[in-house]
Amino acid sequence: MKTTIKKATTMRKTRRLPYLVLMLLTVLLVQNASAQSHENTKKENERWISPARTAINVCPGGVAFGFYSANVEHLFGENHGLVLRGDLETIPDTYSDAKIESSGKAVILNYRYHIGGGLNSFYAGAFARYRKIKGDGALETGDFDFKLPECTLGLNVGKRWIWKSGLSLNFALGYGYAYDELKVNNSSQAALDAIDVFRDDYTFMNGFLGEFSIGYAF
Repeated sequence: MKTTIKKATTMRKTRRLPYLVLMLLTVLLVQNASAQSHENTKKENERWISPARTAINVCPGGVAFGFYSANVEHLFGENHGLVLRGDLETIPDTYSDAKIESSGKAVILNYRYHIGGGLNSFYAGAFARYRKIKGDGALETGDFDFKLPECTLGLNVGKRWIWKSGLSLNFALGYGYAYDELKVNNSSQAALDAIDVFRDDYTFMNGFLGEFSIGYAF
């Protein structure tokens, strides 16, 4: 006798307008501070600008937490940078009583305007991220599995340092509007409740984007 597995689809929109406003204000403050620095500080005008046009970075700090990330940025002209980044995350099964085993993959496209010119400068920009989390769990009502695709559009600011040896260090923070759509096989209420706990505990900051990475610029 075959058991029919029901499929349920739920949608959730995460509105983070206060964070977007904060990001916009941060961008304006960074631009204003940079303009004042160029006008009032002669030393800033003599800042060394790296001739590097491309930088490849990885995030070594995330490996201990099961998070792997790498990105490449290329500079067009003096100010316009385009970043392609890939993320892979292995997620612990401690986020619900269902012992959900899950993993996620993401690709990010990020535009950066380098305010001071060159890759080694402050920047502000916008990003788009597509991420998909897959997981499965077990309950007394039966096993279940789910997919959680997510799209995020947001703003970010940051700073890249480049030494004359080519060593590169990058720090960035961003936040945006995130939209996800949950698809579940075996849509029992217990399964949905377990996944809700997972979403609340693990993806509550799904609009956030951060980077602290090291690499090489050339």
